[in-house]
Amino acid sequence: MRTNKLVLKYIELANLKGQILKSVESYSVEQLNFKPSESEWSISQVIEHLIESETGTNKYISYRLKNIQEQPSVGLANFLKSKVLNKKLKSDQKFKVPSVLSEPEVGADYPSVKEKWDKARLYLIQTVENYPKEQLNKAVFKHPRAGLLSMNQTLAFMINHLNHHIPQIDRLRLMLEDQNKKS
Repeated sequence: MRTNKLVLKYIELANLKGQILKSVESYSVEQLNFKPSESEWSISQVIEHLIESETGTNKYISYRLKNIQEQPSVGLANFLKSKVLNKKLKSDQKFKVPSVLSEPEVGADYPSVKEKWDKARLYLIQTVENYPKEQLNKAVFKHPRAGLLSMNQTLAFMINHLNHHIPQIDRLRLMLEDQNKKS
């Protein structure tokens, strides 16, 4: 049984995904895969990273839900770690990609990225809609830096993670616009 808080967070995630995809839907494969330098990601790599992060998070949640009653409850320490994580994500601070995630591939086109993200989101909405309301205090995700998080805390992390990468995508879009003006 879903809760209103979970659904509202899912709606926010859906809006952010829509905002990101809308901003790049007219881009060519070359534009989506433009890398300012060898060490920086392209727009398609940023989106692939978001999809992989979301997919991995949801798989972990699904695994924990199989025996949710046995999962530990989150407490004050988890709450504080979650707040610190989200505050850092709201900053300009750069992070190393957790080792559980692979380096995003280069070369994706818009339809394939959109389809992949749409499939990941279908999986997530099913998780949100079927989440047992009486288990909201249980730890369902273990973030590599913040530790155990509840479902509400996990969705908040996912929202802040997307928001953290939007300026990166916007910066790449501006670089592409500047290149087009010079051409």
